[in-house]
Amino acid sequence: MDARLATLLARLRCPVCAAAGLAFEGRPRAGTFACSQCSARFPLRDGVADFLPSGAPSLTFAQLTGQWQLTAVAYERLWRTRALSLLSGEDFPPKREIGLLLEALEPTFAEDGLWLDAACSTGYYGRPIAKQLIERGRDASLVIGIDLSMRMLEESRALATREGVAEAMLWLRADMSAVPLVDAAVSGIACGGSLNEYRDALAVLKEGRRLLRPGAGRYFVMNQLDPPLVIRAALSALGGLTFFTRQSLNEAFALAGLRILTASDYGKLAITSLTA
Repeated sequence: MDARLATLLARLRCPVCAAAGLAFEGRPRAGTFACSQCSARFPLRDGVADFLPSGAPSLTFAQLTGQWQLTAVAYERLWRTRALSLLSGEDFPPKREIGLLLEALEPTFAEDGLWLDAACSTGYYGRPIAKQLIERGRDASLVIGIDLSMRMLEESRALATREGVAEAMLWLRADMSAVPLVDAAVSGIACGGSLNEYRDALAVLKEGRRLLRPGAGRYFVMNQLDPPLVIRAALSALGGLTFFTRQSLNEAFALAGLRILTASDYGKLAITSLTA
């Protein structure tokens, strides 16, 4: 069996009955995950597995737009590479952002394991993490991109293939508030802007705390801070977005059982490194 797939199988649990130890039938990039307890089955096609057998949960408008093919194609090309400069009000190119991400996760690269790109969209964080694992010879390590949108997952796979890092990645259509992994399964979690889009951000943070290896794990979060009142009201009402002040953000981290290692704010942009 492929070493990376074996790493994942050892940490999977059924999203239907929560039983651990799913079996896999097929090839490393195509087959079926099967639960021996409840007989639920989850297909894997071209490196993308569907762990939402009953479909996605109720979506906010912001999440719904992520289901569109146009959004998946345009997201990184038109928005993501410019987003941090716009939010911070200063020059904040992708190289700087990815540098902060990899610096925060650096302690986790010392051994093989799993990393999550939470609500990954096009895999903007997952791809550079995968590149690090490949360059360091972590042949049993795997980056899991999780998103509710199959179109985003497919775009992430296409970009990873183009960049030569798809071998170290696998994609799951799953809900970040109910990830199909056992406790303390992951070495690192990267969340790039999605904290504002969750219906229940605290539930997602608590789930991340459950998944993260105590002490050794790292959780990198980039999110938008509270905009002016009129903009906040419009975006919250129309898009279902949630915004934080730095104080309320820190309180959410504490309630989730996460400990802040570093916290930096740049205009309306917050970047936080945490551990469990």
